[in-house]
Amino acid sequence: MCPLSQCKSGDTVFVKGFTGGSKLRGKLHAMGLMPGEAIEVVSSNCGPLVIQSKGVKLAIGCGMAENILVSCSCACDRPGCCTTD
Repeated sequence: MCPLSQCKSGDTVFVKGFTGGSKLRGKLHAMGLMPGEAIEVVSSNCGPLVIQSKGVKLAIGCGMAENILVSCSCACDRPGCCTTD
C-alpha cells in the first residue's frame, strides 16, 4: 500500500483505507470514496490530484491524498505498494 499522493497520472488504484481522523474519513465518504473502490488518477501534477471514481472527477488536495491508502493491481516501482496486503 502507498498513499494516493505517490500515484502518477494514468494509474488505476484501489482504495484500501484512510489514515487521519473521523472528520477526514467522513469527508472522503461524503465524496463517495470507500475502501474497495477503484479510482483513476487523471492528473497528479503540481497542485491537487484529479481523480475519477464512478464517472465523477474529484480534485483532492495533496494533504488529503497523503491520507488515502491505495494499492494497484500491477507491479510498480513504489516500495511496498504491490506486495501482498
